[in-house]
Amino acid sequence: MKKNYISFILVVLLTWSTSTCSLNGGTLLPSDPVTNPRSVDGYPGFEEGENASGNAGQPTGGTQQHKGDDDPMAENGKEKDSGADIDSGMAADSGMETGVDTETGVDADTDTKTDEETDSNPESDLKPGQATPPVFGFIDAHADTITRALLPHNNADLFSNNLHVDFKRLSEFNAPVQVFVLWCSDTYVSNAYEYTNSLLDFFESEVAKHSDIIEIALTLEDLQRNAQNNKISAIISIEGGEALMGKLENVDHFFNRGVRIMSLTWNRENELGYGQATGSTKGLKPFGMEVLKRMDELGIILDVSHVNEAGFWDAHSLSTRPYMASHSNAYSVTPHNRNLKDAQIRAIADRGGITGLVLYPLILSQRSSANIDDYMAHIRHFIDQGAGANLGLGSDFDGFGTMPEGFTDVSSYKMLAEKIAEEFGEDTSNAIMYGNFYDFFVRYYNGN
Repeated sequence: MKKNYISFILVVLLTWSTSTCSLNGGTLLPSDPVTNPRSVDGYPGFEEGENASGNAGQPTGGTQQHKGDDDPMAENGKEKDSGADIDSGMAADSGMETGVDTETGVDADTDTKTDEETDSNPESDLKPGQATPPVFGFIDAHADTITRALLPHNNADLFSNNLHVDFKRLSEFNAPVQVFVLWCSDTYVSNAYEYTNSLLDFFESEVAKHSDIIEIALTLEDLQRNAQNNKISAIISIEGGEALMGKLENVDHFFNRGVRIMSLTWNRENELGYGQATGSTKGLKPFGMEVLKRMDELGIILDVSHVNEAGFWDAHSLSTRPYMASHSNAYSVTPHNRNLKDAQIRAIADRGGITGLVLYPLILSQRSSANIDDYMAHIRHFIDQGAGANLGLGSDFDGFGTMPEGFTDVSSYKMLAEKIAEEFGEDTSNAIMYGNFYDFFVRYYNGN
């Protein structure tokens, strides 16, 4: 009898142990970043960033530049974005709040869930990109509004102004996401670090004044929370590595201040590499390679717009993460050196990256004017290249003057969504307006 009792106890213990291992070891909990697209826990580099305070207001450290006949954002008579000569009266082209805990749908210390709890969270076991995304008015990857607002003839007001973008017009959309860029003209290159910090001071002060409608987004959770609360999400980007002033530690500094996207170069040469306007066939410089490695470690998204072709391929080879071309079009449609060749388009897509289409007429059509048909031609080409799911918006608002025919400012995105739907269908329109970029952020933030 005693022997049988001991055998019974051993069977019970063995059954309990096997069940516990199955629950805790054999199945990933929904809080695991691999299985839950709403979690970034466990991915280094997306820890809470500090929002450095400073003297809010106009940037310091130099006299505002007034080069070019038509636009003070022009560089040496060149259009800000492309480096092309300004003519026909064309003007020049030129962070995120702290994250919140995600809902995992299960207590990490609990071994079991009831059927009701399981059914109430049907997305908990989905892979990244499979969850139903929030609905955003749009996601746009590039606007030069901060720099433009601080030109002497403008009113330095980001809530309401006469530029392409302001908070008031953004708030007319449902939870839009706008990437705001910090760009340094030739006037400020000698003290680019100080100047870029002063741009950040100004932007933070403007967001703080209107925190009821806009927040700086540092994480995927911030984007999701703002969408739920119908708030504007602002993402901060640096255009060109001049702001680093050749110091690797400044990558960490700007990450801690909320920068989540950075391009290695603008049109010019800098310490990191060569912009497309230089005509150089050289690749990234050693410092550029160090910076790219540190960006990957921290979680700063690489932006390859403006870098020359050799630098692009170096960055593609060295980067371990999905990356973006925030504002570039298709070279096969418009053979401008700011646009991407087919091999580059496919390389970005194969890496899980994304390209934002530019509205600047010269890059859309190589003419001083462009129209919606030109825009549609670029969409069609990306789709033909198998990159339709890797295409979004990268307007370059306030980086140039004359808009394409039928466009006026950010409000024109309502019209654009309708036109894309008419041409390609509503699903494609939603994907380009916001869905593809949301999927990119899910892939990037979850380490895929």
